[in-house]
Amino acid sequence: MLIHYKIKTGRRDPGLDAFEQTLGFRTGYRNVRVPASIGEGRLVSMDISDGFHANFQFYRLNVPLQVIKEATDELNESVFIVFYQLEVPETAYIQGTELPYDQGVNIYTQPINALLEFPAHTQRDVVCMRIDRRRLADLLAGEEEVFTGELLRRGESFFVHEQVTPAMRSILGELRTPPEAKNLQRLFYQVRAQQLVYLLMEQLNKRTGAPVKSNNPEEIAKVFKARHLLTGDLAAPPTIASLARGVLMSESQLKQAFREVFGVSIYQYFQQARMERARELLAEGGRTVTEVGYELGFTNIGHFSRLFERAYNVKPKRFQLERLA
Repeated sequence: MLIHYKIKTGRRDPGLDAFEQTLGFRTGYRNVRVPASIGEGRLVSMDISDGFHANFQFYRLNVPLQVIKEATDELNESVFIVFYQLEVPETAYIQGTELPYDQGVNIYTQPINALLEFPAHTQRDVVCMRIDRRRLADLLAGEEEVFTGELLRRGESFFVHEQVTPAMRSILGELRTPPEAKNLQRLFYQVRAQQLVYLLMEQLNKRTGAPVKSNNPEEIAKVFKARHLLTGDLAAPPTIASLARGVLMSESQLKQAFREVFGVSIYQYFQQARMERARELLAEGGRTVTEVGYELGFTNIGHFSRLFERAYNVKPKRFQLERLA
């Protein structure tokens, strides 16, 4: 896969070349600051170990950024993992289909032609990893579950998506401020990268079945569009029939593809999104548990409280009190 980065700026800064080069996967260790003429932040590109490379992108640009991904035909024996948490949704175009997305983890091997556009004046927190399958097998020490075992099969292509968990979000937050001591920085990034991989594998171990092996980027784009339509109004879930019509798929195709990519059913994903939003609203304060429940479309607040407790092992009222204490 070839990846091109284009900074949309009227003048050329001397530090811009180093910035663009570090955005891609490069061997060795690079630690560069974003040129002050286009924004602020830091980029780090490094080899975590043999066959394991990571790229840490934590910056805010005052100019737009365009990323072009071009598929190539070579057999890829690497697994690509992208953790992303964006201040505003970025716009992606896959096979001409426009897709907004703001946070998550994409895990894939198959090359997909894609165009990503990042608006100016927004924070972008992204960790990109490229891991050889043999290296990933070593990290899992031969004890992989059925699902993760499928990730290691030579020659198999797949694309799956996971949500960013609170633990992942915490590590992404830590990566914004590396230690000042330069002799600790490489170790800091190495440890955090492996922590992210661990947390991801912990989530993937919960899945059953096998990763989606579709090489059709158009289908993957439709599934992401369906997710966007699904979570557009968390107080009023659309029917599966309306979702299927919206993405030009049959209901059975959509249900199967959605589960393969996101690991849960359409209904389960909707409820997870509701609980995540409830968690955010309760942490902000200013609303009671009842008000949050009604805002998210629940008519039975007892049912809302049970779902929240099942998701986070704490009752919503206690969660709110602890956060606001």
